[in-house]
Amino acid sequence: MRKTPKANLKYFMVAALLTLFAAPAAQAQSFERGLSAYNRADYDTALREWDALAQFGDPKAQFALGLMHTFGHGVPESDINAMDWYQRAANRGHSGAQLFLGHGYETGNGVEQDYEIAFQWYLRAAEQGLGRAQNNLGRLYELGHGVEVDLDIATYWYEESARSGNANARKNLARLSSNTTTNE
Repeated sequence: MRKTPKANLKYFMVAALLTLFAAPAAQAQSFERGLSAYNRADYDTALREWDALAQFGDPKAQFALGLMHTFGHGVPESDINAMDWYQRAANRGHSGAQLFLGHGYETGNGVEQDYEIAFQWYLRAAEQGLGRAQNNLGRLYELGHGVEVDLDIATYWYEESARSGNANARKNLARLSSNTTTNE
């Protein structure tokens, strides 16, 4: 029996839907295989799994490749390459990549130092609830790097970070509090 064009379209649509739903599961499995390999220090396998995903825009894989370049795991250590991968993942909303990108701009590792850009990336990560980024924002406000000094806003970000369990933020709050009480 010959299929009509309408029947062919139905089979095509079903196949397309199955592909759409299967792709994220396959990507997740590929990422997990890469993570398992990375944890075993099998960096060649991790690189192979993650590179394929990263080239198709997977932000977790892009961030993972950034980490591999930062620490020289399976690839030559390169802050420049790491920052490239962090940039790609950060543009796709990956909070960890935004944090690492902010740190790169704050310290000048792999990119030209720029506190204002560091501030922007820390803010994006902090707004997603990332405690380390919140702490780093507090520090920028406290020191006036990339923003005007504002101890009230610094305190706000340190408090947000401390609520997420960041021990450094608790220390920064205590230090800031003792500095303001001794200055009164």
